[in-house]
Amino acid sequence: MDRVKKFIVFTAVFAACLWMTAAAVFAGVVVIDPGHGGPGTEGAGAIYPPYMEKSLTLELATKLRDELAARGVSVYMTRTSDVAMSLPQRASYAKSVGANLLVSIHFNASGPHDKTGCEVWSSMYGNHATVGRECGAQVLSQLTALGLESKGIKSKLGTQGDYFGIIRYGVSMGVPTIIIEHCFIDYPTDRSVLESAGTAGMARADAAGIASFLASGTGQALMNGTLDVSPVAPAPTVSQAGGTVGAGASSTAAAVKLSANFSPADWNWLLSQWAYTGHPQDIIVTVPLSELQALVEEHKKGNI
Repeated sequence: MDRVKKFIVFTAVFAACLWMTAAAVFAGVVVIDPGHGGPGTEGAGAIYPPYMEKSLTLELATKLRDELAARGVSVYMTRTSDVAMSLPQRASYAKSVGANLLVSIHFNASGPHDKTGCEVWSSMYGNHATVGRECGAQVLSQLTALGLESKGIKSKLGTQGDYFGIIRYGVSMGVPTIIIEHCFIDYPTDRSVLESAGTAGMARADAAGIASFLASGTGQALMNGTLDVSPVAPAPTVSQAGGTVGAGASSTAAAVKLSANFSPADWNWLLSQWAYTGHPQDIIVTVPLSELQALVEEHKKGNI
């Protein structure tokens, strides 16, 4: 009987030690951001029937949250329903809950419908880039195991730092941020992987990759606060509710002059790229004409 009691005590202590070890490994907060969202098709992202990006991202993100939580990770989501959120709001929410890592979930599509593969976008600055590279590599290794082609870990420069807004706003608040583009929903090979693995399979892949990163030396340093991820190049200030940004009437005049360089359709598309700020006209006049023209060209090629 004494042996049985000793065995039970030993088993309980061993289990407690394992729990404490797991808790120590994953001490920290991860915020999952389902990209896009909002009523109708305005905030839908990529659309290729029967798929709509905003729905896929929310579905996958919800499953990813549960997968990570089951691994002992503290997880939050920027949205849990079909609502519109600006990029600053998403990054601010991540900061407000003490996020160590912000993961934005996306799917891809292209105009010519000839592009394939998964990719991770990261900041190009300091340890934010280190986190992006290492976490991205772990995630891509899991996604490629599903049968997707890896397009690698990428960074892109914009006029105010990192090109992609969610990354720019995230790192400006000291929150390392990555974008996971899971596959091209308009490419047959990628669609077949999505249909066979489902969002559940992709969520498990993401979770395995993120968990592997968190257990690494860099991941642990990030979680326990010893990795320097100081804010990078503050993002431009925008108003999220009311008020104005920029020079008011003068920026309106500048926008009218600038719009003369584009067709009405191209100008409206450009404005849509900053629509989330609530004041796209005030922002767009601060961007060099050459970069705006380059954006339009990339859009016409189906790359944006």
